[in-house]
Amino acid sequence: MADNTSSSSSEGKDADNSVSTFVSSLVFNLVVALAIFVAFCILRPLFKRVYAPRTYAVSKEKRSSAVSNKPLAWLLAIFKVRDEEIIARVGLDTYMFLRFMRTMFIIFFVLSILSLVTILPVNITGGGGQTGLNKLTMGNVPPQSTKLWVHIVFFNVFVIWVMRAIFGELNVYTRLRIWWLTNPNHSSKVGASTVLVSTLPAALTSSDSKLSSMFDMFPGGVRQVIVNRNCTKLEKVVEERNAFVGKLEKALTTYAVKCEQAHAKSVKKSTAYVAPKHPMTRASKIPFKGSKLD
Repeated sequence: MADNTSSSSSEGKDADNSVSTFVSSLVFNLVVALAIFVAFCILRPLFKRVYAPRTYAVSKEKRSSAVSNKPLAWLLAIFKVRDEEIIARVGLDTYMFLRFMRTMFIIFFVLSILSLVTILPVNITGGGGQTGLNKLTMGNVPPQSTKLWVHIVFFNVFVIWVMRAIFGELNVYTRLRIWWLTNPNHSSKVGASTVLVSTLPAALTSSDSKLSSMFDMFPGGVRQVIVNRNCTKLEKVVEERNAFVGKLEKALTTYAVKCEQAHAKSVKKSTAYVAPKHPMTRASKIPFKGSKLD
């Protein structure tokens, strides 16, 4: 009898602890989310370079309409912006990502509301004897209860609706993709007709004419073939050249200053001008090694 009483009291304490932990975690996350939301509303109008660069930092024909500086004006602008404007500003790929995020938000929002209305009351009134947060789960419904059919029906209805939403989005994506590829604003760009071909054999990359002839099988041929070669050796040569240019410019500047000082000195003392010695350097990077260069 005593063991049953102690076990029930410990279970009650665990349930209270789980509820208090959940509530404290929920309150903490809500406070953090609210702080981030308020900070964004305050900082957005102050830092346009970060939050609204496309309203002034691009050409006029590519600029987006500016949002009011009011703290909550951006919320209304989200619902007013049209899909065509998003595609024109950021392209189809970014639009489809935003559309995917919107679809997922709608799916999980609807799932949350329906779960609160149907599944949660069934679990709470299941009569399984669970306490604390466990009372909200399916474990509070006895295995022989007919209330389990609510979960099965809800699961099937939700899966069917989600699959329908996914296939609907795939149809939208297919139609938008075809429209985007045939749109003159996109098809006239170089990127629309550019194809990257990698892992080509060395025998083909040795000559541009071989590559052009290989792609002649395509309708209309290929207008231009550009080979992206390994320029590591050339980069080293350019770095050495830039280093020598820097030394030369430094030496010429120093020599010009010395010449000016020598000329001023000769004028002041009324003597003949004597040109300073030309600056010398060595070809070797090791000090005191190699022939001197003028």
